[in-house]
Amino acid sequence: MQVTGHRRVRRATAAPEAAARGHRPAGARTVVGAAVASVAVLAAGAGPAVAVTPASTAPAAASVGTRAAAAASAVRVASIPISFTVRNVNRSKVACGSDGKTYTVRGHLVAPAGAVRGGATRTATLYLHGLGFGQFLWTFEAVKGYDYAATMARAGQTSVVVDRLGYGASSKPDGNAICVGSRADMAHQMVQDLRSGHYTLRGHRPVGFGRVVLAGHSYGSQIAEVEAYSFGDVNGLIQFAYADRVQSLVAQIALSIANENCATGGKRVNPHGPRHYTPFGDPVAAPMALFNNAAPAVTRAALPQVSIDPCGDDASFAKAVTVDLRNAGKITAPVLIVEAGADAFFPPPAAADQAALFTHARSVSTAVVPGSGHAITLSIHRAVLDSAVLTFLRTKITNRR
Repeated sequence: MQVTGHRRVRRATAAPEAAARGHRPAGARTVVGAAVASVAVLAAGAGPAVAVTPASTAPAAASVGTRAAAAASAVRVASIPISFTVRNVNRSKVACGSDGKTYTVRGHLVAPAGAVRGGATRTATLYLHGLGFGQFLWTFEAVKGYDYAATMARAGQTSVVVDRLGYGASSKPDGNAICVGSRADMAHQMVQDLRSGHYTLRGHRPVGFGRVVLAGHSYGSQIAEVEAYSFGDVNGLIQFAYADRVQSLVAQIALSIANENCATGGKRVNPHGPRHYTPFGDPVAAPMALFNNAAPAVTRAALPQVSIDPCGDDASFAKAVTVDLRNAGKITAPVLIVEAGADAFFPPPAAADQAALFTHARSVSTAVVPGSGHAITLSIHRAVLDSAVLTFLRTKITNRR
């Protein structure tokens, strides 16, 4: 346990399996090597660059017992379509433009079967994916053992996973009509809807949850952070594979390529859909970098699901970083930061540097998933991630071990 000022920072690591080293997909080595070689601050004036050091690989502190694992595997999981009606407005602290129109955000509520009920003591965690992804990041069923939301459900947790606006099953506005500030506002609306039960749950009566935790992956982490300091309405904040100040050269180049594509009009989201969408970076190299050190079967199944992104997201990212650095210290809810130890975009020491920003949070915990690439929920070492999240939810949010 590392102590920083008046806050205790927990750090969990586990030793990577030797066999896992052979799971890095061919073609990702050059991209990942560049990321490990150079890390810099993306936003000018955000602070000094942070040097990269290899992730530590201490032995795991604990493992799930066979009885507990058997009991968890016996739990039936319900995955129920959910939808939210949101307005694409921006009342956050990050000033950027949005169209103000009303849209539908779709996803799934994943929970233990028969346990879809709310109340003051019930907790739901809302998950926001990053650039290029969708709700499939949390509900990956193509390869057995990688469905993160189902794992959480078997452990008694309720997860709400969505395709953010412009992705998957959700509405598709013009790509320039969205920005990180409006994303945060829509996340705020969904948080409030989960509290009040003001959403649609297919075949079920919606329920209200007394506690709502907001979690994000990569760019989704930034959205969650902006929501937390702009509206102050979440019971906890979880950030996966993200840091405001520690970003690799690969990430900077990818963002630059995306913004260049957008400057010339970008692409249509689909053959007949709105314009101003773009791949994040090189259409081949950047997606491969998402899955460095993932099992080959996972990479093969995931790559076809990678999507293009709204240009407004890419355009507003760097500006939001400077606002984050001024406001992250205002967040008082408990925070968990999970670092991907072999992340091509936000490499070590991302978690430690990000943790230092939350100076007034009731607690700040960090965990490292060693050997994991950017798509952290699809890591071969995801048990470390699962353990960190469950410990956080049980000890910092619900106070139930």
